[in-house]
Amino acid sequence: MADQAAVTTRNGPSATGSPAGGSNPSGDLAQAATGREPTATGVVSSVAGFGENLLNLAELQVQLSATELRKNVEAAKFGGTVVLAAAALLVASLPVTLIGIAELMISELGLKRGYAFLIVAGASLAIAAGCVATAGLWLRRKRLGFPLSREELARNLNWMRTVLQYSGRPSR
Repeated sequence: MADQAAVTTRNGPSATGSPAGGSNPSGDLAQAATGREPTATGVVSSVAGFGENLLNLAELQVQLSATELRKNVEAAKFGGTVVLAAAALLVASLPVTLIGIAELMISELGLKRGYAFLIVAGASLAIAAGCVATAGLWLRRKRLGFPLSREELARNLNWMRTVLQYSGRPSR
């Protein structure tokens, strides 16, 4: 990305002879320092230059976010596919498996049907909780999100605050 203080418009010099936009956000600081009133043309070109710089920043911010989103999708593709396939298999086989285990407990251990079903349900909930915790820890280690976009947005907002804070003030 270009140095934000050096971003200028493509319109060239304004009617006052100073570059439109540029590192001089007001466009007429030299005139203000000499005591002359800024011209309407200079103010308009300064506002236009600042607006163009803001649009350029917004465009670059969107491009950076789109790039990071593509990287995040690529990183999550394999894991997401595996999770979806495993979830489909689990949903299809879980009721049959749990009923089979409960029926074995009834026939082999002589438990009552209700107790066997409750034991099997409790064990399956504990296993599911362990799987969810493991998957959560795995996803935490992945670098998903938009760290570069967040950092660049903070820089852009600081630059805009600085330009707005010091625009129109004579330089020392």
